Amino acid sequence: MNKKQLGILIRCCISVACSIGLISNCIGIFYTPMSEGLATGRGQIAVISTIISVASALTGPIVAKMIKKYPIHIIMTLGVTLTALGMVLLSFIRVLPVLYVIAAMIGIGTICFKNLTVSIVLRSWFGNKSASKLGIAMAMTGIVAAVMNPVLSSIIEASGYETAYRILALIIALLGIPSVYTIRLGDADAPKPVPASQNGDEGKNTQAPARTQIPVLLMVLMTVVLPITIAGATGMNTHFSSYAVTLGYTLGFGATVVSFQSIFNSVWKLVYGVLADRIGAVKSCVIYLILTIVSCILLIVLTKLPAGIIVGVSIFPMAFSVSTVGMPTIIQEVSKERFAEVFATANMVQSIGYALFTSIYGMISDAAGVYLPCLILVIVCATICGVTCITIAKKGKIK
Repeated sequence: MNKKQLGILIRCCISVACSIGLISNCIGIFYTPMSEGLATGRGQIAVISTIISVASALTGPIVAKMIKKYPIHIIMTLGVTLTALGMVLLSFIRVLPVLYVIAAMIGIGTICFKNLTVSIVLRSWFGNKSASKLGIAMAMTGIVAAVMNPVLSSIIEASGYETAYRILALIIALLGIPSVYTIRLGDADAPKPVPASQNGDEGKNTQAPARTQIPVLLMVLMTVVLPITIAGATGMNTHFSSYAVTLGYTLGFGATVVSFQSIFNSVWKLVYGVLADRIGAVKSCVIYLILTIVSCILLIVLTKLPAGIIVGVSIFPMAFSVSTVGMPTIIQEVSKERFAEVFATANMVQSIGYALFTSIYGMISDAAGVYLPCLILVIVCATICGVTCITIAKKGKIK
């Protein structure tokens, strides 16, 4: 890795840290203080997070088309600016419908500088070895969230949630804008020249024809089946604290469970990236999905052993590595120059599916009184996801 590549990697880490680490992973800390300040329910405030996610997902395909027409650093800079402005507005506005509009604005902004654009940038600089770099970048989201959540909580307690929003906006602007504005695309993934002796034209070097045609079945697998099954495999993520309580453990133990989950979420992303560069994205995904199934079995069988629960929830975040690093790298290898449009669609389906599965798991646990049916459904989704990865590998001729 040369200095330019290192600089790009650092900028990409800052980009996803601002978009996912500071927005997606920290927005929950504002639910209670905002609901108290606005004299409304936490559920109504939580809708802000949902709108951010849905707006981001729905805007993805549009951003993918914009990338073909406009410089990527301009798109990313506008996204950071829009997001920072939205965070400032959240600190002043006290009317729920208007807050929801601002949330949509933030969602549109964040998609411009999160995993879609960052994946494209890293692929352009590191080519087929971009998986480990994407793993490093995505791991930063968990680390930043782990550091900033208690910091923001302290600011909220001392000065109110309005001040915390403004400080968050300032951090995003000061770190994000200089970083993304200086990002440029590399040429590591550009088509290689074909020797004249191979194409029959003496004295000429032409580029290899781009692979633009993707079979319908392969497209459906990448943009529908893969993201939906990944959503099903990861949708239990937000329920593990409640899962521990339903087993008779204390809220304190539930918080410990979430802490282990957050720590290993970052660890497994780093490991996945290195593994994918060595043995391929698909094999790495399959291994991670198998271990996710193992984690569910541990959580089903070892309910009376606190250590068993902790081991299970520590392994489970491997499913998130498949979501945040595995899916982009698989789609990159298959779709090549069509990555932006294909991944944008898959990301949209996965984001909406994740929101749905999170609710579904909540409804199932409420109806059954236990999380056993939810864990079984996770095993089913992870199994189908693994089979889908293998099928994509065969159809797309990748490893």
